[in-house]
Amino acid sequence: MTRPLLLRPLRRTASDAEAFARAVHDTQTDKAGDPYVTHLVRVVGRASAKLAGLPGILSSETVCELLQVAWLHDVIEDTPYDGDHLLAEGFSERVVHGVTTLSNLAETPYPDFIAGIVAHASLPAILVKLSDNEDNADPDRLAKLDAATRARLLAKYEPSMASLRAAARAKGWQDRG
Repeated sequence: MTRPLLLRPLRRTASDAEAFARAVHDTQTDKAGDPYVTHLVRVVGRASAKLAGLPGILSSETVCELLQVAWLHDVIEDTPYDGDHLLAEGFSERVVHGVTTLSNLAETPYPDFIAGIVAHASLPAILVKLSDNEDNADPDRLAKLDAATRARLLAKYEPSMASLRAAARAKGWQDRG
């Protein structure tokens, strides 16, 4: 006779996602030569701050998943690990789906990629992508780059941030500045 489980299966935490992301991005640097993990720290911070604009509409489990996606959002694009690896590491299907949604594996033109996120992604995934783009377009970060790269990145990220903000608002997020 098979007995039902009394306890829920173990779930990965935001701390697990952080440890994984730090390990797989350990030797990487960003365009300015800074450790790549500093970008992840800032994205997680921005995504965390956006939770204040979600008065009671996300469960604690969904908040944990949002933070995991924020830590892992570049794993599939920028490391040898894919969604199957993340599943094998014990991350939930929802977390892996969020990370996959934010990975432009087909190298779709960026405006079309963002349009797909706006049309189909969950609110947590939209907020993570918005946080990612805000960090990528941050004036302090851009100041470390040459003028041509700054201009190219601003032209890429400014329109996408407006679309992502509108999509997040349509799903109940309140932009608190």
